Amino acid sequence: MSTSIILAYALIVVGIIIWAALVPGKKHVSPTIMNYITIFGGAFLFASCFINLVPHMFLSDDPHRFVTPGIHFKIAAAVMLGFLIQLLLEQLTKGAEHGHNHCPCCEEEKEAEQHHHKHHQHPGHCHNSTVHPVTGLLIGLSIHAFLEGMPMVDLDGDIHQGLLYGIVLHNIPIALVLVGLFMHNGYGFWRSLLLLTIFAVMTPLGSLCNLYLMPDNEVLQSLLMGIVVGILLHVSVSILFDHDHNYFTWGKFALILVAFLAAYFTPGCPEIYPIF
Repeated sequence: MSTSIILAYALIVVGIIIWAALVPGKKHVSPTIMNYITIFGGAFLFASCFINLVPHMFLSDDPHRFVTPGIHFKIAAAVMLGFLIQLLLEQLTKGAEHGHNHCPCCEEEKEAEQHHHKHHQHPGHCHNSTVHPVTGLLIGLSIHAFLEGMPMVDLDGDIHQGLLYGIVLHNIPIALVLVGLFMHNGYGFWRSLLLLTIFAVMTPLGSLCNLYLMPDNEVLQSLLMGIVVGILLHVSVSILFDHDHNYFTWGKFALILVAFLAAYFTPGCPEIYPIF
């Protein structure tokens, strides 16, 4: 395994763990900053899908590969399958992939704070361990991270840098949501760190599984990439059209434009093209 691959894995894991250290119980990340990070990451993922990942699905050393009937349909079906997988995973994660924990009571509390109203707690239902199903959340996010990590490194050792940086960016709001839920449920720092580490290593594990356990087959690799593209398109579109972000400002427009440009100038795999 090359040093660059090891560094890519370390960037993902360490990047997540750092947020656990930066956001202890007494600190609070501004919702505005969170929105900026989340929107930038979503726009970057969206652009990377079309600039780097979709072209890669149609790469092949065999010029006659896509003459075979049904290949295009299979890849399109893989993208739709990825979209549906993410839709199902969000039944567990409740939107944590795009920086939200849609607990009804917490949404009520947030709205009450915005309007300076008193929030009425609901004994036996809200603000206890049953409100935030951390186990299901962690399982859903771990599956999500495992799947999106599978095609991050090609079988020939080339790293999809657009996918790598997109994962790092959109892991920031996920890590913050997880840390907040762990603390809210009364977990100590080390227990929270352990649970966060489980999520952090899922993306490298998915990549290693693909590198060492999956067959060296170009069609299969394209189908895996298609599934991940479907997952990422669901996540990025959800971010950009989420009710908390669904408002137009020139600042948001500029942020999305910068994210698109950053994705465009992020090098893809060497086989695709040099974009300059």
